[in-house]
Amino acid sequence: MQLIPLTIEKYAPPGNGLGFFQDKAVFVPRAVPGDELLVRVEKEKKRYIIGSLEEVVRPSPQRCQPSCCHYEVCGGCDLLQLSPADQLDLKRAMLLQVLTGAKIPEPVDEPAKIVASPDNHFYRHRAVFHCNSEKKTGFLRRRSHQVVAVPECLVLAPGLKKLLLKLNDKAELLPDHLTNCYVLSSQNGDFAATGCRGRFRAGNLVSIKTIPQVVKEDYGYGELELAAAGFAQVNPRVVTLIIQDLINHCAGFDLVAELYGGSGTFSLPLAQVVKMLTVYESDADAVRRGRRNAARNQLQNIRFISGRAEKIVVNEPLDALVVDPPRIGLHAAVIENIVCCSPARKLVYISCNPATLARDLARLKVLSADFTLKSIKAYDMYPGTTHLEVMAVLER
Repeated sequence: MQLIPLTIEKYAPPGNGLGFFQDKAVFVPRAVPGDELLVRVEKEKKRYIIGSLEEVVRPSPQRCQPSCCHYEVCGGCDLLQLSPADQLDLKRAMLLQVLTGAKIPEPVDEPAKIVASPDNHFYRHRAVFHCNSEKKTGFLRRRSHQVVAVPECLVLAPGLKKLLLKLNDKAELLPDHLTNCYVLSSQNGDFAATGCRGRFRAGNLVSIKTIPQVVKEDYGYGELELAAAGFAQVNPRVVTLIIQDLINHCAGFDLVAELYGGSGTFSLPLAQVVKMLTVYESDADAVRRGRRNAARNQLQNIRFISGRAEKIVVNEPLDALVVDPPRIGLHAAVIENIVCCSPARKLVYISCNPATLARDLARLKVLSADFTLKSIKAYDMYPGTTHLEVMAVLER
């Protein structure tokens, strides 16, 4: 494939370096503004080129030596060529760029800010391990479906690193034809895993010999049971920071509802500071775990209701509505429900995707002028990557 010289001028979401060659935009992962590179053309379109870094001819002053020995091949992280401080600056700039592109004004109370993760290494307690036909387990090679071993991974929490080593040392534990393992560890080092053959759906999930499928976790507000194949947060210390802010926004309210509540990670803390909490969740297994978690902690003021968010009409006189949707963001029917049916005075939107968050805030603005964006805060849930967790608070 063709090699081209390129100077990186700036970043482009979601964190690729951007330069120009013969009037075409060129996007290059792992590049830094100011880098002079030799780039391999991977894909060329009419207006842009997707490239890969072949050689750093002259590095940018910002470029750092990645700390991970797997960084050149593993596709798990994409910002280790930057210092932690520069990563935060980049992520805040990308968040502001996305909000500006969606014509979302600055919050009225305070400018958008980003909170650093207390840990840059060994923070990841939830992951997806990939498996090949030889039952080798690891992550995917960059721009590839090939599995690469990552025995010295610097982001996996000790429990997950121990599990990864066990799965590779004892491949006989793995069922045949496994493609993925959904894995989870607690802060005390316990781990759980569920295998999957093909696409993620109930019929493709299988247990792994001798490995439990759930763990117990405690973020400081009571013990939770969480499932490896269910939803759980990645970075427990950042989760605690988010919970503290969520409590500050909702403490003392009478009626609060939560959409996409999972097994109760945010629900249990909320129930301890509000009079009544209703939690909606589409995953029936998560609802059952949520009910057990509430009972385990003797919380009588919380109810879990099973149902898809877009099918639920929330028309109670709520003090606050909390939403924490998947990466695709809020369904249009949910936004319409928030505007037309739910009389909630406050909306707390927790998002793992700034792009869909900005889109949904813009839709809310179009449908209703009542909502005012009061604050927006980002949390570096995934150091070393371009991903962000964001909390937006709106009032009317």
